[in-house]
Amino acid sequence: MEKLPSLVIVAFIFTALLSGCMSNEEESDELDVVTSEMSEGVTYDSVTLKCSYHYPGYYNDYLILTWRFEPTDGGEQSVIMSKTNQEDPIYYGRQSGRLEHVGSRADLRIDRLELLDDGIYTCEVDFYLAKSYGTGDTRLHVYHFVDFVDILQYNEGDYVWAPAGSPVSFDCKATRAKPAAELNWYKSGALITTEEGTYTENSDGTFNTESTLDMVTTLSDHNALIKCESKQDNRLLLGQRKYDSVVLNTSGAGFKTGSVLLTLLAVFICSLI
Repeated sequence: MEKLPSLVIVAFIFTALLSGCMSNEEESDELDVVTSEMSEGVTYDSVTLKCSYHYPGYYNDYLILTWRFEPTDGGEQSVIMSKTNQEDPIYYGRQSGRLEHVGSRADLRIDRLELLDDGIYTCEVDFYLAKSYGTGDTRLHVYHFVDFVDILQYNEGDYVWAPAGSPVSFDCKATRAKPAAELNWYKSGALITTEEGTYTENSDGTFNTESTLDMVTTLSDHNALIKCESKQDNRLLLGQRKYDSVVLNTSGAGFKTGSVLLTLLAVFICSLI
């Protein structure tokens, strides 16, 4: 019975050590993962999502990097990249062929951006042996330069006959822009209207814009260039424009350029008969 106190002490020490180990397994130090709150890109271009962190100081080579993506259309979050220790990264899903892990931390580059890439990206860093873990989110906005700008019922550069003093109307449409394109009208380079257009949203999140110009011509409008030009309110697209234009004929006969050519051709054919 003299050994009983010693056994009790040993048991107490063992229990304390076991309890400490279990406590260490349950606790994990919060790792400060730094990402950009927002990032922007344009379709067909590339964007790099930043993700940086500090090493815990021990077991630095034992970590798992994970990128997750949640689309803005309400789809479920999914893993798009994972990297364990010093192994090569593995890419998943629709974007797999356009992703690349770059830099010395966890930056992720997305090439040939698509509208479907718009969403929330989560960078997850797990030093699993050092029990240091953290995440950071980036909201990626993907924009799209307008596909077409068209003055309806006319071809680019058409001559439009509109006798002086007569009313004339032009309809212009911008197709598939994100953000929506504003349409401005110019006459011989001078802005003549900035009226609000009408906008309709497409299923892919882009917008069509329609605008109408109503004017009464004067003799001085002869050979004036009427231009409908797009403008998108985004820093990545501010310098980019698309337009369509026609030329006013306020004094000549009412022919378009194509009609004149057809008439001359008809006269030539008749002269050969």
